[in-house]
Amino acid sequence: MELVRTEAENGLISLSQDAPLDGPSWLKDLQDKARAEFQALGLPNRRVEEWKYTDLKAAMKVAFQPVDQGDITQAQVNELLGSDLAELSTQALVFVDGQLNEGLSDLSVGEGVEMLSLKAALADDVSWVKPIGTVQQNERDAVQALNLVLMQGGAAIKIAERQEVSKPIHLIFVSTASSESSVASRLFFDIGAGANVEIIESHLSLQNQASQTNLVTEVLVGDWAKVRHVKFNNDNKESVHLSNVIGKLGKESDYGLFQATLDGGLTRNQVEIRYDGDEAKADISGVALLSGKSHADMTLVMDHAALACESRELFKTVLDDEGRAVFQGKVVVQPGAQKTDGEMMSKALLLSESAEFDSKPELEIYADDVLCGHGATTGQIDDELLFYLKARGIADAEARALLIQAFVGEALELIENDTLRDYVIDQTLAWYEKA
Repeated sequence: MELVRTEAENGLISLSQDAPLDGPSWLKDLQDKARAEFQALGLPNRRVEEWKYTDLKAAMKVAFQPVDQGDITQAQVNELLGSDLAELSTQALVFVDGQLNEGLSDLSVGEGVEMLSLKAALADDVSWVKPIGTVQQNERDAVQALNLVLMQGGAAIKIAERQEVSKPIHLIFVSTASSESSVASRLFFDIGAGANVEIIESHLSLQNQASQTNLVTEVLVGDWAKVRHVKFNNDNKESVHLSNVIGKLGKESDYGLFQATLDGGLTRNQVEIRYDGDEAKADISGVALLSGKSHADMTLVMDHAALACESRELFKTVLDDEGRAVFQGKVVVQPGAQKTDGEMMSKALLLSESAEFDSKPELEIYADDVLCGHGATTGQIDDELLFYLKARGIADAEARALLIQAFVGEALELIENDTLRDYVIDQTLAWYEKA
């Protein structure tokens, strides 16, 4: 039976006919395959198990057109970031409408660090970027396939073995479009054995316009390397933000990813981590604060394919008005991946009777010597605790804000950078004041 396509799907297929970035033959082959995959699959919908709570086909009515890189000043970037992040000492790479803006970026590299725009890396066929598009171990989904074809820009970053990167690398994505627009970007990190690096991602909008973002981040973490990765989503309520983080971990490596989502329109953060080396660790955590009709979906797969690896997942969500959150987490323990230690927990705090939280934790275990567990809770603000605070002279609004801060605090403690942790705490309080 012939697939009936929506207006958005036809628009995306039309856009995919010409890849925006020129690249070597190996990339063109991957893009041809990805183009065929999307045409066969179409946009994911509720009949696709992994997307049953986030029907993208119904949500995306039309495909927005990509835009040229707009104009923005450093002062405007700093204002969007806020003083805490703007004043943080980092090596900043600024992406304007999906493309690296070299004038606003710090491209000076120290010993053992290479930073290239994705456009330059592909044009020069840099050898170490050839894993792009192949880090994925499982079957690629339609959104990832579409990104491979439509990617307009991004960055490729290589950290040499045993390199201690002194300052965090801050990737700042700014949308400047004054009309409906789409952006597809890709990040590729090659973290050498024994290296240590901190990565920050900020996603911001200059205009309050509808937008569609498709971002894929591929991370190769070498043996004994340590990576701390913090991502902030602060999109407007007209946005569709689709993000995929795909990681592969080497022996005794340590990868931590924290994702903070503040409102937005429809957000889907998908994480897939593959343990390829023994005794690797990963901590995937986050906080979502949703009001209005914001919809945020956190979907992750922890694929244990090596011995004695550890995974920790903790997500806290606060929902007000008609906000909706989805948590789908799967821990897979492959045959022979003995001594796996996995813990997964999602908790939601509902401030409104109209809010909704859907949780679907899964364990898929093919080994017999493992320690794995999962849990999920949903509740409201504790009236007794609220009464206790108010009885001591604390106003109702302030008391509720303190309880919300305490609720998300367990997850926030996982952010090692003090400035970033304080920033999220401040954003939590500001969100409640506006909600």
